[in-house]
Amino acid sequence: MSPEPQHPEPEGATPGAGDREAQTLRPGSSIAVGVIAGLCGLALLVPALLTPPRSWSLVSVVLLVLVLVWLFVVHPCVVVHAEGLRLVNPLRTVELTWPAITEVRSRWSLELVADGTRYTAWGVPADPGRPRYGRGMLNLGANQVRGRGSTELPTRSKVQAQLVAAEVEQLIAADRKRKDGRTPRIATQAWDPVSVGLLLAATVFFVIATFVA
Repeated sequence: MSPEPQHPEPEGATPGAGDREAQTLRPGSSIAVGVIAGLCGLALLVPALLTPPRSWSLVSVVLLVLVLVWLFVVHPCVVVHAEGLRLVNPLRTVELTWPAITEVRSRWSLELVADGTRYTAWGVPADPGRPRYGRGMLNLGANQVRGRGSTELPTRSKVQAQLVAAEVEQLIAADRKRKDGRTPRIATQAWDPVSVGLLLAATVFFVIATFVA
């Protein structure tokens, strides 16, 4: 009886996760805050725009607050894909592949060290009720945080730096065994033009509406 043919994992799959596609990690609380802020913003914007005389200073303040909430609360996340991580921060994006990551830890949020540079993931905050994760800290090991051999990423309601750090270390080890050094070493950081443009536009509108108009 001939052995069953083995099918390679899809290109977008995370190492050790079967056919799972790239996964975005973001706390559910950030979405809730964004929805509440959006509703409150609309409740203020609609009367300010429809009731004469229009209060452009109020409109500019509300828009600036909404942009800040989106940039610093809703927008940040971590995208886990087959070859590494993408850290989406308020104004910059970081691309890291598994071989480039030399240390994983948590303080106030998830922190990764690659080529001697520390990168912080704004979208994965730490749980203050758990011990810090990382080398040289009093912490629980990866197999104690999540369970030995687990490569399941936390659900949206449990996106915490300590849990994600444990899974990232296991994914690094799984990639090292599965690909045998074929994953490229990439550690880059770049400005996000959309985020920077939104912040600049909202700030300029606020200055003009408040101090010029």
